[in-house]
Amino acid sequence: MKKIPFLFIAMAVLSIGVSVALPVKQASAESFSFCGASGGTGGNEYTDSQTQGLTVTEVRVWHGSRIDAIQFVYKNKQGGKIEGTKHGGNGGTLSAFMLQPGETIVKITGKHGTVIDSMQLLTSNGREQRWGGSGGSVNYTYSAPPGSSIFGLFGRAGTYIDALGVIFLTK
Repeated sequence: MKKIPFLFIAMAVLSIGVSVALPVKQASAESFSFCGASGGTGGNEYTDSQTQGLTVTEVRVWHGSRIDAIQFVYKNKQGGKIEGTKHGGNGGTLSAFMLQPGETIVKITGKHGTVIDSMQLLTSNGREQRWGGSGGSVNYTYSAPPGSSIFGLFGRAGTYIDALGVIFLTK
């Protein structure tokens, strides 16, 4: 039996136009991860829902000298508005921050003591919004890793937001 070198066979296959299908990695589903929380130990635990297929469109914050309450608002794939749960108390002045189409939250910073005294967010478009007062002795910062954005919050809340951590969404 005559041996044919492998290289010759490979060249022959390529020259006659045989195509070879290589495996393609499928896009993975959205995933969620948690980071934090910063702040005090008062209040009750809260966690925003981690529902795939939603986009953050608005952040509502009730505030005065500290952060009284927070609520994220989402849009589903059909364009319907979904209000997340409001966390915190009933005090403070409502301030709503609307995200532009395609814009995401990439960073949340602020100060806390036994409650969250202030919160500032930064978007992928470079826009910033700050809420709350000047109190708090400890700084906190949550920055989304590359390919991720801040999708929601978790922590502790009662009359105020006692503690705050972030939920990252990776697509």
